[in-house]
Amino acid sequence: MIKKLPTGISRGIGFRGLKQFRADCYEVARTIHAKVLEVREGGQYRNYYLCRMQLREYHNCSSMNVTILLNYHLLAFSSTEDIPFVFFDVPLLQAAFESLEYEVLSKEYLETDPTEEHVADLSAEELKDYRYWTPNQIGQIIFNHWD
Repeated sequence: MIKKLPTGISRGIGFRGLKQFRADCYEVARTIHAKVLEVREGGQYRNYYLCRMQLREYHNCSSMNVTILLNYHLLAFSSTEDIPFVFFDVPLLQAAFESLEYEVLSKEYLETDPTEEHVADLSAEELKDYRYWTPNQIGQIIFNHWD
């Protein structure tokens, strides 16, 4: 089944707000005994917020830094802070954020080649951007820096 992208997603419509996202990141960090390094807007022309979090003693590592990306109510985890993102799954974080009613996107979905079915609900302006920037992954549509 194809999961269509919602109208406005490539433009950053429907944010929870940076203040709420920051509070939720600190709540998750407290719950899983992690450390928030920073929470901020993605930057100029970026359509997402990001949180850098340090997970302690994760999968036999002494620690691991994760970049948490938020657009709309959709979250993704990356090992990099900037584009191109390197998406990966973190079940511990996924469970914690899903308990706060975020939708966590899988690495598999984020790395899927977009089809016309995926982008069918995007606005005319978004489709114009999509065709101009020619992203080769769903994640590049959801978390972008298109100007």
